Amino acid sequence: MKTTGFAAGLTLYAALAAATAIILPVAAPVFLAPIAIAIIAAAPQGRAVPQRLAISLVMLAAFLLPVWPVYLHLKIGPAPIITPTRLVMYALTVLWAYDMTFSPLRRGQFVFAIRRSGWITGFVLALFGLGLLSLPMAEGRSVSIPEFFRHVIIWLLPYCAVLTYVRRQRDMALALKVFAIGGFIVAAIAVAEAASGQLLAHLLSPFIDNSAEWLRNAQAQKIRDGVFRAQAIHTHPLSLGEHLALTAPLALSFGLSARRLRVRALWGAALVVIVLGAVATNSRGAMLATAISLSVAVAIVAWRALRRTSASKYRPLAGLMLLCCIAASPVMMIGAYGVVTGKGGEGVANSTQSRVDQMEMALPKIMKRPVGGYGVGRAARVLGYWGRMLTIDNYYLSLALDLGIPGPLTFLAMMIALAATSLRRSRTSHPTLAVIYVGCFASACVIAVSRSIISQTGNLSIIFFLLAVIAGASATFSRRRSRNVI
Repeated sequence: MKTTGFAAGLTLYAALAAATAIILPVAAPVFLAPIAIAIIAAAPQGRAVPQRLAISLVMLAAFLLPVWPVYLHLKIGPAPIITPTRLVMYALTVLWAYDMTFSPLRRGQFVFAIRRSGWITGFVLALFGLGLLSLPMAEGRSVSIPEFFRHVIIWLLPYCAVLTYVRRQRDMALALKVFAIGGFIVAAIAVAEAASGQLLAHLLSPFIDNSAEWLRNAQAQKIRDGVFRAQAIHTHPLSLGEHLALTAPLALSFGLSARRLRVRALWGAALVVIVLGAVATNSRGAMLATAISLSVAVAIVAWRALRRTSASKYRPLAGLMLLCCIAASPVMMIGAYGVVTGKGGEGVANSTQSRVDQMEMALPKIMKRPVGGYGVGRAARVLGYWGRMLTIDNYYLSLALDLGIPGPLTFLAMMIALAATSLRRSRTSHPTLAVIYVGCFASACVIAVSRSIISQTGNLSIIFFLLAVIAGASATFSRRRSRNVI
């Protein structure tokens, strides 16, 4: 009798949970929570996953994220695409899920990392919370619900895993260094594309699944106003440009923080290649963002050097660097004006006008649903861009259509939190780490600005990974600078 009652109750519970997931998806996690708590309570407490194994996977992901071509993947039904990068992140997520179930130590570390990372993790969770809240009001929930859970799998869960395992400044610095090396490799590919006039995607076309239509689009995009546009391992030159723009200040920071002259020379050469790669994309935004981010990083480092090294032989050099940054600021302002107005050719002007048209088209629709939006993944469909070669060229605009006005505000706040955290830690950490944090600050500025002209999601995995690496390292951040030496 007891077994029958238990089976009937469990069946009713499952039916109620399924019905709720269909009618009101936002309430579905309420039914999963008791099951998760029961499993954690009943599961025998085991040892945590070895930290060395988890960090090894993090470093492998830091290398594969910027290097593996996004268009080389395996797609099975509605599931997210499968790439070596994704497989590494899935493995890391599985290890994290194991630790959250069986290891009180790891659960405590995760909670502590959330508390210590402050606003960064708070805004990350808020962004996905807005996505969850948008589902009941979404137009076309059959599209929004799978898209939201896909985002949770490929972005949020890996973020939580990296946040838990990256707890030391040395691990953060190593992950960023590996990522910057990957950016150098991609930039070298972009420079080679520009020199040869041939895209890497065309060389790899036999291995690209359903490549015909995409390759035609890539071929059409590779020339603008008679100038070749590299895209390397990305699906669009704009995506490559954003990637290289946020990598450039990191490469600069490692070059400035290196102690050996030979290492500085190697990082300097890598930085030159990264800048040339950004130029090879023929993306106005990428070139301007790269110039601004490098100037900001150099200006901060030079200003602090002037204040701290009153008798150093490098003080004149620091002063010269600061003066160069100040002198270059009017040129950057003129360049920014050119980006906004669309100067530089017919293709450039059309690109700028298309962004203005998108804003004009989207504004009435946003005001119709200012809170909640139309659901995750609905922006392109709402504007009639789905299935066409064109995309919405503004991630803030996409978030406003998907999640309502709070969406872009939360993403911008997330970038501001990253920039503020990096700048604050650069004041209190060891000088070697301080320069790296200045690079992180400049990269956060690049992301915040570049997302206003790009909506491709290819770099979002990189962005959430960098967020988690920097936020996670704060869990054991010490005010004693000697403990943070890399």
